[in-house]
Amino acid sequence: MNNKTILLAGALSLCVASMASAAQYAYMTGSTAARAAFYTAITDGATVFDAAPTVITQGSSNPGSASYMNFVGTLGGVATILKCHWSGSEGGIADLAGSGTEQFLDDSAVNSLSSATPGPFVTSTIDLCAADNDKAYSRNPSAAITGTKVCIIAFKFEKEKGSALTLTNVTDQNVRAALAGGAKLAQFTGNPADTNWVYVSGRNNQSGTRVNAFGNTGYGIFTAPYQLEVNANGSMIVEPDGNVLEDVGYSGGGSVATQLGYDLSQASAVDIANGNGAQPYSVIAYLGISDAATAESLGATPLSYNGVAYSVAAVQQGQYVFWGNEYTYHKNTVSSQALTIYNKLVAPAGVSGHADGVVTISLSSMQAVRNGPTSDPSHL
Repeated sequence: MNNKTILLAGALSLCVASMASAAQYAYMTGSTAARAAFYTAITDGATVFDAAPTVITQGSSNPGSASYMNFVGTLGGVATILKCHWSGSEGGIADLAGSGTEQFLDDSAVNSLSSATPGPFVTSTIDLCAADNDKAYSRNPSAAITGTKVCIIAFKFEKEKGSALTLTNVTDQNVRAALAGGAKLAQFTGNPADTNWVYVSGRNNQSGTRVNAFGNTGYGIFTAPYQLEVNANGSMIVEPDGNVLEDVGYSGGGSVATQLGYDLSQASAVDIANGNGAQPYSVIAYLGISDAATAESLGATPLSYNGVAYSVAAVQQGQYVFWGNEYTYHKNTVSSQALTIYNKLVAPAGVSGHADGVVTISLSSMQAVRNGPTSDPSHL
């Protein structure tokens, strides 16, 4: 780091510290798949804050995909700091439902545009969350929280780099079988010669992406899966308890995308779950559209779902059904400043007005609706 950079970082840190001494705070968590739309709405200088806020992020080279975000500015003339830690939709609802806490960047933190998140950190209870599903389809359906649907969030199934070339489509039945402990490739292709196995990698039980994947396919939102994780050399990770397949998953879609770039055509990529360590295997995974694009840039391949390829138009018309309703929630007992942020985010010009038409889709452009991930879309 050169002297100029050090001076700029120091000046920024002093500015933030000065504002923090009299600031009001709000804390937000939730969806990693939709965070970019929230980031855009919060930083535009008109939707939430009185002017463009100072932004500190850590956890990604792309600020809009960062795990941790601090926004420092004024809201209604009042110095306000909004701290975000995107830990997953299901986790966010759970935090609001109880007295859960998350880790947030301290006021003294500086930008770190890498995968490292050095902090320093503080811990706080939660005021707001973003969620890829209605609370009715969460583990806390009767939570004392209030929410508004703000946009549509779509998802994709991808296959890991080096997976079988003949694997091009997944069906609900395929995915259910693979989540239950793996499925023969022949179930996906119809070719009896395809005797190698297909497994699922994905998210942990704090994820709204997982809720939508398990709900859409009929596996069961709360049914424990048999998922796996993969090393960079393509070998299956043996978990601490000695199992390969169990209810494991990543906390963010970015980690799933990274794994999908690991090449399963390597000699070390052998099946120790069902293949006696003597045959190759394939992996499928479920991701938000932004993370799916990252996975594809690393060598993953998109899969059609129930015979329909993903496109925004197919989502809007209800042909492609792997999508969910994105919500913003607040705890029913929340500070006036946090409630003001909520009201600005759920307004028509808020998150919905910042849907990019790719990762998130505006409600006004939809020609199909659905109640939740376990119901079929209907055309308007």
